[in-house]
Amino acid sequence: MSPLFPNKFPYKKRIILMISRTALILSFGAAMSSAAYAETYSNPDPIWWGRFFNAVESQQPDFEMIAKKDPAYIAASEFDRDEVLTRLVAELKQQQGRIDVGSAEITVTISATLGDYSAQAGGFPSSVFVPNMHLPIGVQKLFFRNFHDFRILSATRDQGKALRDRIGTRALTADVTLTNIQASTTRPRAFEAFVSKVVYTAADGLVVGEFTATEAAPLPASVAADQVATIRSKIIEMAGIPPLGTPWADARAIIQSSYPHSASDTYAYTDKGKVIAYQYDNGTTVLDAPHEENKAFRIYLQQTEGDWRTTRGFSVDLSAGNSVSVKGTGPGLACYTPGVIDRCAVLEFSPADGGHILTRAYGVIELERSGTTREAAEEFAGDNIAAFDAFGAQVDYDADTLKTGVLASYSGVRGVSAYVMGAGEDREGAPLYDPLENTTGLNSVTREVALFAIDGAPDRIPLLFVLQ
Repeated sequence: MSPLFPNKFPYKKRIILMISRTALILSFGAAMSSAAYAETYSNPDPIWWGRFFNAVESQQPDFEMIAKKDPAYIAASEFDRDEVLTRLVAELKQQQGRIDVGSAEITVTISATLGDYSAQAGGFPSSVFVPNMHLPIGVQKLFFRNFHDFRILSATRDQGKALRDRIGTRALTADVTLTNIQASTTRPRAFEAFVSKVVYTAADGLVVGEFTATEAAPLPASVAADQVATIRSKIIEMAGIPPLGTPWADARAIIQSSYPHSASDTYAYTDKGKVIAYQYDNGTTVLDAPHEENKAFRIYLQQTEGDWRTTRGFSVDLSAGNSVSVKGTGPGLACYTPGVIDRCAVLEFSPADGGHILTRAYGVIELERSGTTREAAEEFAGDNIAAFDAFGAQVDYDADTLKTGVLASYSGVRGVSAYVMGAGEDREGAPLYDPLENTTGLNSVTREVALFAIDGAPDRIPLLFVLQ
């Protein structure tokens, strides 16, 4: 029987993050076909998944522990158990060697319900492919990298009516084919799969939809490096900051041409006592003392004077207790200028060759709101989008403060949505600034370039960047 609504579409590589929901897997743990350990698998049981995940990570499972759970071992007498155990371990090792992680196609059957038809989306939202969804497999979690591309069961208005008349509100079964399973780079102790095919079937056996996707080939290293360099240059230009590697002596002039207010977070000791080492206001250099030779320092860049600086240093505004600091970005990531779409930044200079060079930076480029955070981030990346891995997340900023751009007089709702993208090589250590530091179940983004498009403001999207 041919599907009611066939559809095919290409897919450009992403890493999509999902938090804390689980999918109901039908027939999970069902016996595998006689073609077990070939390239195609159907609803394998948790023990097989455990061996597969070990193969993904190039680790050997505990064969003896697995063998002791086998019915043959359990049924063996005390006189035969050692011999049975030896045989089962040998079989498991042979089976493990047959698992080809790269070519494996695994189909799992999941219960799916359809939301209300949306003419704007062109179909029914599927309960299987939503943010926060994962498959619980033993102690592991398996996420869908490209869930966004299957979020809608496509149908015309007439097709939608026909389908609703046929199934009502009853659930469908979704046969989901997974390929290219990898250890997650965004979540600790988790895995991610590419969804290459989904077949929806009604309770009466009618195939109501079949959808496929093809994963784009990885970018050649040289192309990816060029794209990262291009997007880094765009961030530097739009943020009005010097390129990484610029000496402090040269960076100072660039900063002064872009920002009317800037100052160091460190002090110098002069005949007049302890003073801020560097301060620039409205075209005038107020202070410019030498920084300590063997100590890093930061320069805060703003468009306006305000609470971001005092004569004793800098205040740290927190959107709520224990939440992510907004030092340097202002309440609501508004650069201390609510109602004005502009930019701000924090630059870190590290000792080098007897002086200091710019090694890391973070800041905010405010964008006029014209769509979703994902659309804004992808539009900003432009032709360089293929260099990025991306996911959706919750970040710990105050929702009320983000709407107004000023520090709320009361603690509002903690946590707002963000679309996160990372590109380039991994850097060692903690990032200079980490909006995910209070978000559980996520790894920090330690790539050369990190972008966070933050939701919650009605007329703007703060695009927070981290360069390192």
